[in-house]
Amino acid sequence: MRVFVTGGSGFIGRNFVEKAVSRGWSLTCLVRNREKAAWMESLPGLRIVVGHLHAPDTYAGALEEVDYVVHLAGLTKATRVEEFYRVNSEGTRVFSQTVADSGREVKKALLVSSLSVAGPATSKKPAREESPPEPITHYGRSKLEGERHFTEILTRIPTVVIRPPVVYGPGDRDVFLYFRMAKRGLILFSGRLEMELSLIHVEDLTEAIIRALLARESDGKTYYVSDGEVHQVGEVFGELLKIAGRGKVVLLPPLAGRVAGRVGDILSRFLGKPALVNSDKVKEALAEGWVCDSGKIERELGFTPRIDISRGLRETWEWYLQEGWL
Repeated sequence: MRVFVTGGSGFIGRNFVEKAVSRGWSLTCLVRNREKAAWMESLPGLRIVVGHLHAPDTYAGALEEVDYVVHLAGLTKATRVEEFYRVNSEGTRVFSQTVADSGREVKKALLVSSLSVAGPATSKKPAREESPPEPITHYGRSKLEGERHFTEILTRIPTVVIRPPVVYGPGDRDVFLYFRMAKRGLILFSGRLEMELSLIHVEDLTEAIIRALLARESDGKTYYVSDGEVHQVGEVFGELLKIAGRGKVVLLPPLAGRVAGRVGDILSRFLGKPALVNSDKVKEALAEGWVCDSGKIERELGFTPRIDISRGLRETWEWYLQEGWL
């Protein structure tokens, strides 16, 4: 099974690549920086192509030798909002057009998007596939644009879109912020501890991606996927502090969060490096909730999440410790 992968050196990408290689699949991975993808060099049946989404000539030839396409590349943080659209929207458009123009009879193309495209949702009215998307952040809007490019351009190829919620697990750098605060004994948060959210461990997400890629039932479909539970922010923080063995949560007023987000925006532009806290992140934290219903992928593809929050957070914590992150 020959698969072309973008974003293979990222958090979700690395987990997918390792799982795919363990299945004996032959992978071609598009990466921007060979040094950051050095760990791939020793993997059997894997070819590295150095290039960029916006430069089709760097990878178009490699598309002629694959049967499946998995598009994982994207930005979750940016120094300027324009970068979200340049990568998540325009980058996906260029990549999709390159796949369409390759002439290869690709069996299926899969895109990993985000729950952010749906906009806020709670357990009373969770995001479902038939719900109209109403993103509230630039990240969410850019991912939605990317979805539309992907499905509207690749009309001759079966496509499937996966929309995960917050993804955590070994190697993640976004949720890691809260692990680090818990290790220090003080979690700062601007929002409500009662805010509901869906989560998924990266291993479960990888399993969902593989199922969606292989199943004919997924052709032309979009799926939300989660661990099947509705969590509250306070519950997640409580689990982290229990693992840490100490600490407390301090709630910051919404205004403080908005100010911190704005400062993060300014520092990002000034330093040329994405800030851990920005206006988009604060909007998400102050939203009513981020809950999705993953019943469709469970019914149609037989997906069953295996890792609950207690196990997932503890194993992730131990990985951070072993790798010297904490």
